[in-house]
Amino acid sequence: MIRARERAGLKQSDVAAKLGLPASYLSKVENGTRRLDVIELIQIAEAMETDPASIVRELQKALRKR
Repeated sequence: MIRARERAGLKQSDVAAKLGLPASYLSKVENGTRRLDVIELIQIAEAMETDPASIVRELQKALRKR
């Protein structure tokens, strides 16, 4: 999620503002203290103008390396 946001050239506060949520919400998502449902993932991806499937693929790769 962090990489996708950074590739989009956005700060947490930018994405949070697009979603109408506090930046702390996105911070918790990015640091893993808050999990997302599919709808939330799609909304965040759309706010970053990113394909949600690409975020999922990156996450799958990262989890396989563990």
